[in-house]
Amino acid sequence: MIAAPRRLAIAALPWLFLAGGLVAAYGLFATLADNLADRNIRTGFGFLFDRAGFAIGETLISYAPGDSYAAALTVGLLNTLLIAALGIIFSTLLGLAVCMARLSSSWLLASLSGLYIELVRNIPLLLQMFVWYAVLLFGLPGPGPGAVGAFDLDNRGLHVPALTLADPAMPALLIAIIAWAILFAAVRRRWVRVRTALALAGIAVVPLMLWGGFDLPRAGRFGTIGGLSLSTEFLTLVASLSIYASAYLAEIFRGAILAVPAGQSEAAKALGLSPAQTMGRIVIPQALRIAIPPMTSWHLNTIKNSSLGVAIGYPEFVSVVDTVISQTGQAIEGVGLIVATFLLLSLSLSFVTGRYARRLGWSVAGQPGRSIQVTRESFPLRSIAAWPTWVRRNLVSGRRQSILTFAILTLTAALVGKGFSWLLFEATFAGGAAECRLASGACWPFLRENARLILFGTYPEAEQWRSAAAATALLSCLAISFVPRFWRSRLGLAWLGAIAVAVLLMHGGFAGLSYVPMEKWSGLPVTLLLASLAVVGAFPLAILLAFGRRSTRRGVRWPSVAFIELVRGTPLIGVLFLAAVLFPLFVPSYLSIDSLPRVQIALILFTAAYMAEVIRGGLMAVPVGQAEAAQALGLTKWQARRHILLPQALKVSVPGLVNTSISEVKNTTLVLIVGVFDLLQTTRLSYVEAQWRPYFAEAYLFTGTIFFLLCFSLSRLSMKIERKLNYAG
Repeated sequence: MIAAPRRLAIAALPWLFLAGGLVAAYGLFATLADNLADRNIRTGFGFLFDRAGFAIGETLISYAPGDSYAAALTVGLLNTLLIAALGIIFSTLLGLAVCMARLSSSWLLASLSGLYIELVRNIPLLLQMFVWYAVLLFGLPGPGPGAVGAFDLDNRGLHVPALTLADPAMPALLIAIIAWAILFAAVRRRWVRVRTALALAGIAVVPLMLWGGFDLPRAGRFGTIGGLSLSTEFLTLVASLSIYASAYLAEIFRGAILAVPAGQSEAAKALGLSPAQTMGRIVIPQALRIAIPPMTSWHLNTIKNSSLGVAIGYPEFVSVVDTVISQTGQAIEGVGLIVATFLLLSLSLSFVTGRYARRLGWSVAGQPGRSIQVTRESFPLRSIAAWPTWVRRNLVSGRRQSILTFAILTLTAALVGKGFSWLLFEATFAGGAAECRLASGACWPFLRENARLILFGTYPEAEQWRSAAAATALLSCLAISFVPRFWRSRLGLAWLGAIAVAVLLMHGGFAGLSYVPMEKWSGLPVTLLLASLAVVGAFPLAILLAFGRRSTRRGVRWPSVAFIELVRGTPLIGVLFLAAVLFPLFVPSYLSIDSLPRVQIALILFTAAYMAEVIRGGLMAVPVGQAEAAQALGLTKWQARRHILLPQALKVSVPGLVNTSISEVKNTTLVLIVGVFDLLQTTRLSYVEAQWRPYFAEAYLFTGTIFFLLCFSLSRLSMKIERKLNYAG
């Protein structure tokens, strides 16, 4: 008699949630309509056909300020596609090269490639982008009045020869494209050999050369004119996206290559194939099938990360949409275009790579067999007598390895020597900006004068001890996370307590502490708070979403799937724009919420979508028999989930959750785009003054070290937890 009402209540619970959601949605949209009417903001996409009235510096098609907003958005979309395509191609090639270096028998080459991967992966992409942009902008000379070569690089970009086509060449170009497509299909069908196809493709270029020519770069009155100019912003975006993704792709390729059964290499060796032939014809084709799913995920990230061009002024799609929103006030339509466009791009790439992967059959990832093992002898630090033998085996075992070792040591010595010379021998340690200008090394007085600005930003100087205490509380909690005996529920309570202490210290207004408004919060405490609150706040929501996506009730499963896929398919910048621009339109006019809480909510929702997929993977790893055994013991569904399924799923998911936390630390740098002063934004403020502007390298080196230590510590924590769980299992 008691069980029946309980079952009825459980069955009605999803419908109650649905009704509550509909009521909340009605209230939000009613408030939105009132706010739009009060602010006289029109809605609809009719503005797309209005005159844009702004110029775009880099276009792939003809565009003028008199064209429509739709034309401007088309230009931005084409720029995004170009950046994403180049980033995908270059990151894949560079990642494969780094992977081959990581698997090399040369100890030096493998160690340097491992160092490259650790450095790139543990520094936020936006910080790397700013470093590249500052190097190109301030490190290269400006356009001079002298002669310009066929290839010229200055702080305005790279200038290369451009192919110019006369009118008769246009049909020839079309014919050449058709011929290249036919040759590509013929090679795929093995109707034509590769060498023959290359020769015929070269012949197809001849008509273009007859009717065309090259426009060479040349010095103009206000800079280089002629040829093809690739701007500094374009080079920065392509380089940073390619380098950042290559570090992750290198590890994906390495894992896929090591997963190929060792018998394949042994069989190739028995057939007389060389190591290069074995790798190119046997190992890599099989490894590619294993690498396609995670590689596709990173290519999707490259597409979404192309939206970071808005931070350096490159006119990609998000940047153009931001300009359109500022001119028209069509925030809802603008953010909707961002979400729809990137979802379409992500789904298109997933569809193409999915079909290609199914054609190859990536089920080979699960085939049994002993995997290739690459064991590399570590350097014997304690036994000096073993050094000569180790050097002969790992550095000079053959002629080729000896040459490679000599080249690497020479290049490394030159770079390290130059780095130490800049850091120490030619550096300035005392004085001010005037003394720094007399030296060619690092300017350490810059950090003495600006370290507090970088760490605490615009927080009142007399109260900055509170910012330091808040940061110390959060970092102390991170430190105790390395102690295994705290890996219980008490660790979660410790994080909640540290976050509460940090917020109270920053906010003030009690116990004699003066009140500090949130717009004054900035620097390292804001970065730590944003990351900590995003992870802690997203965790319970991620659990609900993971169970919701696996629910048999469509009313629960479909909203969970829609939320997860919508958020994961949208760039974080789009989610932040949603919080910064649209959120005020959905709340009553008398309710004012600072930008920091709005951004925090966006980060929590974004993190929850990714965490939910990690936890769902852990739930799928729990044997079905566990739920059946819980049901046989008389446990309810929720009791089984809480006491049986969730603990086992979290045990599997903890490394992935820590990796998500690492990504969240790096994602906090994006909040500067919507006006929140995090650590990276205060770093940029530190060299705004003219006297300190040449010393951006010192600022980014200081901030990069902080982010590297944070992310590297979290990655070590992930490895420690994984080893502990594997040992316990």
